[in-house]
This record gives sequence, structure tokens and C-alpha cells, in this order.
Amino acid sequence: MHKSLEALLQRVAKKDRAAFRDLYAATSSRLFAVCLNLLRDRPRAEEALQEAFARIWERAASFDAGKGAALAWMTVVTRRIALNELRRRDSAHASLEEEEAPEIAADLPEHDPLAKGRLIECLEKLGEERRQWVLLAYIHGYSHEELAKRFQRPLGTMKSALFRGLADLRRCIS
Repeated sequence: MHKSLEALLQRVAKKDRAAFRDLYAATSSRLFAVCLNLLRDRPRAEEALQEAFARIWERAASFDAGKGAALAWMTVVTRRIALNELRRRDSAHASLEEEEAPEIAADLPEHDPLAKGRLIECLEKLGEERRQWVLLAYIHGYSHEELAKRFQRPLGTMKSALFRGLADLRRCIS
């Protein structure tokens, strides 16, 4: 499937409308789930998804298969739009709750309670502070700059801590 998505995205870069329809059909449910998980509001999620596909159409030429999979690229585009929507409409971020931790598992197989349970175990191994930073960044959409300011840490330190936190999660989950 990944190869076909990459081929479709490359055709979309050439403004192939049929390829865009096929790409939408193949990925819209997964990308809608990203929007819905972040926004927690169906109409807002639908708007964000529409904007995401418009952006994908416009920027498909910037996709580089050498840097990653098509679905991953599209997920990043979609996530950024949903986070921007979240920030725009909600000036205050939601409070951090432990039951939201499984949402970071976007790349885990859907409806896999064992994988999500494993994620929670791995998050607990990060330590309280790093776990909080990772969840605030990747669940609630805080930027590195916002986290550095909020926790009074140098920006480089925050970026490194988040990078190491994700690397530790990947190793633990695999």
C-alpha cells in the first residue's frame, strides 16, 4: 500500500485529479481520525480534513519519498492543520490527563489494546517530567518554544529531551 500511496502522491504533484480522488479514498478515514482525536469535534475535524487535503493538493510536489512514507507526510500535514485549528479556536490548552496517552499511538495498529497498553507502560518508563513534556507536545500540540518557556528550560534542552523521549518510546514499543 505504501508504494501505491507514494505513486498516487507523485501523480497528485502533477495535478492528476483521478489520482487525488484515489488518494483521498485510500487515506481520508485515517487522516480524519487524526483530526478528530485532536479536535474532539466532528464538524471542526471535517473542516480540518478538507483544509488538509487542499494543502496536500497544493504541496504534493514537496513530498520526498526518500525522507519517508507518503502516509507519514500526509499525517504530518494533517496534524499541523488540526493543531493550528485547535490553537486558533481554543486559546487555553486542555489539561493533561493520563487517559489521553493512547492517542500518541497513531502509528500503532488500530483497535489494538495490547499495543496501546504497551505504549502506556513505555510512557511510564520515561519518568514523570519527560512523559509530561512528550504528551504536551504530541497530544496537546505545544511547540518546543512553548514548552521551554513554560518549564523554564533552554530551547535546545527541550528539543533534545523530546527527541530522546520519542526515541525511547520507539525502542520500548518495538
